[in-house]
Amino acid sequence: MNQAESWLAIDYGTKRIGLAHADEVRVPVPLNAAIDGDENSRLDYIEKVIGEKRVKAIILGYPARPDGTAGEMAKVVEGFRDRLTERCPLPVHLVDERLSSQDAGQHWNLKKARRKRKTGQLDSAAATLILREYLDSLGPLPSELLLDPDPDNCDHDFHA
Repeated sequence: MNQAESWLAIDYGTKRIGLAHADEVRVPVPLNAAIDGDENSRLDYIEKVIGEKRVKAIILGYPARPDGTAGEMAKVVEGFRDRLTERCPLPVHLVDERLSSQDAGQHWNLKKARRKRKTGQLDSAAATLILREYLDSLGPLPSELLLDPDPDNCDHDFHA
């Protein structure tokens, strides 16, 4: 295993870009979405997050059509991917995102959905689901990251 695995998932939108991060223990965490300014400002923010989180690979939601072909939005996402990799030359893995925003919206009630969309929370929740799907595709965690279920092998004393 790469000692410093770190992934950034992106749910691209023309107004808001949802972000989520996971490190080697593979627990996806939503981050603040890139919502300010134009696309260059949002790319600046993403570049900053990549540096702060020491990201090694980007997981980009890809909006394929139901038949799997690339539609108009998929072409927009491909252009974004190209602009992002010009700034941050990291591997980019495309993950089908067709249901991620819909699934993320189901976790909130409808009264809060509009506010969460405006703040980018819904977009970052979608990025979290995209990242979870990608991480699940990697298979089980390496054994050195798993906790030993035997309490006799634990160095910590949990007595109150």
